[in-house]
Amino acid sequence: MIDKIRIREAIKSDCFQLSNVIESVIQAIPYYNDLAKESEIAKFQQLDLEEKIRQDPQSIIIATVNNEIAGFCLSRFDDNTIWLEWFGILENFRGKGIAKLLLEELDKTITSRQCHKIWCDCRTSNKASIHILTNHGYKQLVTIPNHWYNQDFILWEKSIIS
Repeated sequence: MIDKIRIREAIKSDCFQLSNVIESVIQAIPYYNDLAKESEIAKFQQLDLEEKIRQDPQSIIIATVNNEIAGFCLSRFDDNTIWLEWFGILENFRGKGIAKLLLEELDKTITSRQCHKIWCDCRTSNKASIHILTNHGYKQLVTIPNHWYNQDFILWEKSIIS
């Protein structure tokens, strides 16, 4: 049985544990090559996450269960849009609706961040993200072959009606 899931903005004291959770999620991705894994993990170390929160407190949303981080949603303000950098759930917490809760919480930041859309990418072979993004109202913009890290990606957007 899973205890109550809590969704909240991350704070500085979460960053050490969060960096480990991010690394664990990225390392387990079967459709990411080694270069992609290494590069992406390097972007989200403890000090990087602390700085991210300092610059934009709404840029990191976490899901906790029993005060342990079970999932995360990382974003950044990007010229009046929000770039959804990553969302991920530890394997033992998947299938419990946590990704949906994190994306709903991200949607709530639109007004205060004065944005009109969220956009992101995912690997063309990432069936779980394709399903989640489609169900959450994201639309596929384009497929880009041989792009980041020499892999194929889909660009997505979710327009926000004010």
